Amino acid sequence: MKLLQNEEKLISSNADKIVLTNQRIIMTEKVWGKSFKISICLEDISSIETHYKSNILFLIVGAILALGGLVMLTQAGPAAIRGLVLGGIIIAIWWFTRKHLVTVSSKGGSHLNFIVENMSDEKIDNFITSVQEAKIKRVNQLFKV
Repeated sequence: MKLLQNEEKLISSNADKIVLTNQRIIMTEKVWGKSFKISICLEDISSIETHYKSNILFLIVGAILALGGLVMLTQAGPAAIRGLVLGGIIIAIWWFTRKHLVTVSSKGGSHLNFIVENMSDEKIDNFITSVQEAKIKRVNQLFKV
């Protein structure tokens, strides 16, 4: 990554996929033969969000099967146990396929979405705080407050 004039690298995350400088936040990704790069100037950031993305259908089907198994437990025996086990497996699939995402949105432009891998909640909070502090410094620099 080439830095702009008067630009300094502040921190990076996710094995240098996300780089925060004193002027921009940049995401570089290479997936399945594709590569892309998103750069958002700090003064253009409108919000930062952390959330989980999952397929809720797995949770609903798993819960229905598990509850059906519980209800039938006194009458259907083996079918009830199959329902409980299958429901538990589907709920586990839902749990393990959830993705923890951080989204940095720009004013009227692109969103920078990245999956948070192997980062504690504290590290995520520190990253978000670093972005916000860098944005405040950048805005103050631009408008000489």
